[in-house]
Amino acid sequence: MSITLPCIKGQMGSVTYYEATMKARELTLSVRPARDSDGWATASIEERIQRDVNDSRIKKTIVPYLAKHPDRFFGSFIILVKQGHTVFEPLNEVIETVPRAYASSTERIGFLTINEGDLIALDGQHRLLAFQHVITGGADTGHFAPDVGDDDVCVLFVEHETDKKTRTIFNKVNRHAKPTGRSDNIITSEDDGYAIIARWLLSPDREGPLADRVNEALVKSGHLAENALWQMVNWTSNTLTKRSKHVTTLSVVYTTVTDILTYEGFTDFSERDNPVAPEDAVLEEAYAIAVDWWEDLLQLDALRDAIKDPNQTEGRRFANNDSGTLLLRPVGQIALVRGLLLALYNAKGALTRKQAIKRANRVDWSASGASYWRDSIVRADGRMIARKEGYDLAARLLAYLIGPEHMDDEETHRLHDDWNRARGRETDPDELGDVDEDLEPEDLPTPVA
Repeated sequence: MSITLPCIKGQMGSVTYYEATMKARELTLSVRPARDSDGWATASIEERIQRDVNDSRIKKTIVPYLAKHPDRFFGSFIILVKQGHTVFEPLNEVIETVPRAYASSTERIGFLTINEGDLIALDGQHRLLAFQHVITGGADTGHFAPDVGDDDVCVLFVEHETDKKTRTIFNKVNRHAKPTGRSDNIITSEDDGYAIIARWLLSPDREGPLADRVNEALVKSGHLAENALWQMVNWTSNTLTKRSKHVTTLSVVYTTVTDILTYEGFTDFSERDNPVAPEDAVLEEAYAIAVDWWEDLLQLDALRDAIKDPNQTEGRRFANNDSGTLLLRPVGQIALVRGLLLALYNAKGALTRKQAIKRANRVDWSASGASYWRDSIVRADGRMIARKEGYDLAARLLAYLIGPEHMDDEETHRLHDDWNRARGRETDPDELGDVDEDLEPEDLPTPVA
């Protein structure tokens, strides 16, 4: 069965292609994913990884997006057609009279007829399979599923000339399809509730606690023009350098918002859990909670000083013996929030957020080799450790330091052993008789509470 579509003919390098639209239902019936048996395919590890289908990604991410989102949209599919199976008829050969102003364009605009033969998704196989799943699954997959089959999708048809040329196109399309970065995703997402709240915290229109602001100290020192705004949050990078005058990063704001709102009972907020943004009223409620949290966090001495005079942050952030240095680094800020949340969870209402933060303000946040944070979120040389197990251990340690009365003996003992093991010390009583004195377990640091 042949297919005829209106299209535009294009040329890039030696590759001729035809751009057209098809109904999603027609696409799923006409096009199949690439497979190893295709003559142009190779058995290289790289191309196998790119070509293998990720069923979990299709069912958990792409299908819900198609079936539940009114503003669903995808980029072009690249479809491989066997050589000799396409016929292009330009518009100037189909109609007799063409106005002179349009004459040159009608050589590239026309109709593409594709005769029988396999149509292969050179790029877009996961999207193709998601369309198939939604169209065949119907309303059970989401409210908009019955409409998806009638969606217009953009397709680029490329003829297969040689195996080598097709492999090259396949390789470059996949290799250069670089995913957007974490900060870009947070900035642009209109469906991830956590991202929306994180951006609102930075919004001057909402008077967010992390919004850009005038900073007199920077103006007086000549680092900022008069009436210019100081950017409190670095939204272009996930790190803070020695020269950075930012207080935190957008990535940290997003992570802490996720942790806080999850603790506060807001579910299905991330785009992975729900491809459609939460209701406005729910977002407003969540935002109010996030504002309260961040306004309290900014009362910590190290953060308050960094806001008052960002010039001094440059010297404190990497001064490992400074008692507030870790609170000026992304890793320390994430560990702080997770530790506060754990302490509040343990206390079951017997400790308020303000009380917990006030206690955390008395904790030593230095990053020296003698620091009790060593080997959880900071190495002996002062470099950060941004690993889940490190965050978890640091959170448990902070929960103990600010709320020991809310941890039972078993939890405290387990923390003692885990903390010592992370620092390379022996905790097994049967082994202690033979160990060096430097490897004997340490007592947990003294709580501030």
